[in-house]
Order: sequence, then structure tokens, then C-alpha cells
Amino acid sequence: MRVTALDNSHARARLFPQEPVQISALVLIYLALLCVSLVVVSEDVNPAFHIGYNRQFLTAASISVAALGCCFQLFSIARFSFGYLVSFYMLSIVAGYLWLSFFTPLRYDLTIARWSAALSLIAFLIPAMFVTKAFTPRFKLTVRRVDQVVYGVLIVAALTVAYASSFDFHLIGFIEGEALRSQFQYPAWLNYPIGASVSAALPFSYAWAVHRRRYGLAAIALAIGASFYPVTLNKLTLFAPLWLIGLTVLLKFFSVRLCVILSLFIPLALGLIIKTFDASEVSLPFRLVNFRMIAIPASGLDHYNHFFSNHPLTHFCQIQVIGRLFDCSLPSQLGVSLAAQYATGNYNASLFASEGIASVGPYFAPIAALLCGLVIAVGNKASAGLNHQFVFLSGSILALVLMNVPLSTAMLSHGAVILFALWFATPREEGL
Repeated sequence: MRVTALDNSHARARLFPQEPVQISALVLIYLALLCVSLVVVSEDVNPAFHIGYNRQFLTAASISVAALGCCFQLFSIARFSFGYLVSFYMLSIVAGYLWLSFFTPLRYDLTIARWSAALSLIAFLIPAMFVTKAFTPRFKLTVRRVDQVVYGVLIVAALTVAYASSFDFHLIGFIEGEALRSQFQYPAWLNYPIGASVSAALPFSYAWAVHRRRYGLAAIALAIGASFYPVTLNKLTLFAPLWLIGLTVLLKFFSVRLCVILSLFIPLALGLIIKTFDASEVSLPFRLVNFRMIAIPASGLDHYNHFFSNHPLTHFCQIQVIGRLFDCSLPSQLGVSLAAQYATGNYNASLFASEGIASVGPYFAPIAALLCGLVIAVGNKASAGLNHQFVFLSGSILALVLMNVPLSTAMLSHGAVILFALWFATPREEGL
């Protein structure tokens, strides 16, 4: 029997009558808190990241972020979708960049870059948030078949961990692991099943198990996800299970749309609070959230704008398929090239920096962002009609990934295509 989604508009209006006002207020407060966080980050960050602050430009930076904040109305009127989740994370990146651009020591046409970033965000938001109609006709698995798919995912993920551990396995902290990670020697092809498992397949399995109230199966999915850390030393593999648990708890108290905003708002605020009481440069929560998760994607736009103001554009040749098809492959990955230029480590960045600035430059970046928004809309259409909490949980890790890697990388190396296919085939039935 087909059922209405958990948070259809009528039920949501009854359960959360003040939700649009709450969302608008939270988005605006988040943007203000984001600016405060970036100021604090600038106080002890490595100068190589070019994250600065100067009170002389405070008013101009504040006006710029406030103008972008007009997008808050979109989040109060749009219904939840995967694109809604990704769009808020993209708003955080662009707002952060606009703020940082007024204090950067890097020299390029900042006015053009700011307008390009703002227009790119708007071009992305429109399809990503409002193209949501389901595909027809729809192929659907039965609930039992999806159960079997989840079992298969868990088995394949566990076998992937076992195979990867035959090459490298280290039970050390993530700070020590940052230096060691680049020395790992497992085959390059193994990055695909690892990325797809951590970012897409295991979160889907966890979300399915939670909504089927099979909590033992959910725990197994989390345990397998965490077991990828010793073989990758990637912070995402270590913290993804904790992120999923945190979001699951959040969903017990708030609507899905509020949870989207709070998923960044709460960690950002907690990082600032902890930094207040732990002023050391190695304050781990602040370093992980406020610096690495929030500031670095925004700073990435700054570096990509500067780098490609005096380097040739890639014309999408950084994407392996295009590079091989048109015989234009780059001599090294973009992240490696920027690491060599700025000494900041492997500097991958979001779709605004890679598919936008790097590929077509600031003038055509909004067009690239529009196309990226349409790709995200495919995820909306594939997941339309599913329980919104289920979509939120299963897509939450991929949304984090999209803050730090190109869309093309997320689609292939991190399994977004797999997740979209799983959503498409998942039954819209009671008990999901």
C-alpha cells in the first residue's frame, strides 16, 4: 500500500506550525555564527591557508554575507529533498568564501569571483531544491529484496575491509594518521569500493535498518563503516558512524528540515564553545568541525580562484573519463597541483571550485553550477516519495563528501550513482 511521506505538507503544518519561521531564524543565526567561527579560525591557522581577518573590512564582509543570506527564504518554503540537504551545505561554503574573500592576501579579481560564487549558488539551488517530481515509470524492489541487497552490501563492505587490511592496517589516531595516509600502497581501484561503501552503501544500509527497526543490523553497518578507518586512516571513515548516530538522535526531536540546519549549526556552535574553554591550537572538536569541515571548503574557493587566475582552465579534463576521451588528461590531480602551489596538503574542493572555477572560470561557473544542480535533482527524483527521515540519513554522508570533493568524484568514487539507484528501486511502502 502506498503511503504519504512522513513529512507531507499537511502533517508537517500540524506538527510544526512554526517551522518556516524557525528555519529562517536558524539559517540567519548560522550565517552569523559561521562568520564568528571564521574569525576564530583565523587567529591560529597556518598562514599557508590564507584565512585572515581585518576589522577594517568587517562591514563590507558582513554586508556581503547578509545579502547572500536572503536565500534563507528558499529553505523555509522548499520541501525536504536530498537537494535541500546538499543546498544548505553549499550555502555554508559560499557564505564562508564571501566572508574570507575580504581578508585574503591572495590577489585576483575578487569582485568577479564574489559575484560568480553568489550566482553559482543561486543557479545550483533552484534545480537542486525545486526539481523533485518522481521518475515514471518506476522500477521497485520488494521490501524483502531490499533486505537482501542490504545483506549483500554488508558482506561486500566487510570483504573490502578484509582485503584492504592485507595491504595496510594501523590502529593509530587520526592526527598521526595524516602523515602516514599518503604512504598507503593498496591498489588504486580499491578506492572505488571503499568510497562507495563509506559514503553511500553503508549509510543506506544503516538508514534502511533504522527505519525497519532492525537495530542490530544498523549496529553492524556502523561497525563495518568504522572498520574502514585502520585501512584508510581517513577521518570520514572514523566519524561517519558517529555522525549517523547523532543525526538519528536529532530526528527524534526535530523535523527533517530543521535537522538539516541543525546538522551544521550544532557542531559549529559546540566547536566554538569548546574552543572558548580549550584555547590550545590542537582543540580537536574545533579543528575537526570549524576548521576542517567548515572553513577549508570555503578557503578552497579562494585558492582555486587564485590558482586559475594565472593557470589554464581544465575544461573538465580533470575528470578521468573526459581526459581519456579527448586525450587531455592533466599531468596530476587538481588537489595535488594546488598542494604543490600552496603547501596545504591535497586540496580537493567542492563542485563550485572544481566543476566551476577550475573547469570553466568565474564567468561560466554559474552555468556549470546549474548543471550540477540538475544532477543533484536526479537524486531528488530518485528518492521522491520515500520517507524523508530515511533519505536524510542515507544521504547525510554523501552531503558531507560534496563539501570537499568535485561532483564527478562524488558520483563515481563515492558511490552517489549507487545511492541514487538504490533510492530509485526502494519500495514506497508502509513500514519502511
